[in-house]
Amino acid sequence: MAMQQRAFAYFVLNGGRFVYASLLHLLVLKFILSMPTSKDVLAIAFLEVDLSSIEPCSTVIVKWHGKLVFIRRRTEEDIKLANSVDLGSLHDPQEDSERVKNPEWLVVVGVYTHLGCIPLPNTNCW
Repeated sequence: MAMQQRAFAYFVLNGGRFVYASLLHLLVLKFILSMPTSKDVLAIAFLEVDLSSIEPCSTVIVKWHGKLVFIRRRTEEDIKLANSVDLGSLHDPQEDSERVKNPEWLVVVGVYTHLGCIPLPNTNCW
């Protein structure tokens, strides 16, 4: 009988410890998640680029979150070429008008996903 009481006491004590540890874990997580984001992290979250200096048919490369972002000012010929592509030949079929907000500007992350290569701007490969 004493053995059963001891087992029950251990069960209750360990169950209580588990509940207290869970509550402490929850409080610590709530505290950490309530902390505001630091200003240096917020500073790299946004990137402003002066688009007025970009000439038609040219590409500017900027770095955002450690990734290269290509900003291309497209000509009418570039836009017509993008609209004439057969959607069935694309891996991710989507109209050009759905990919861009303003047809004159194409903004893409410039890393090929298969090997991590970086494409060269103003060449025929893209």
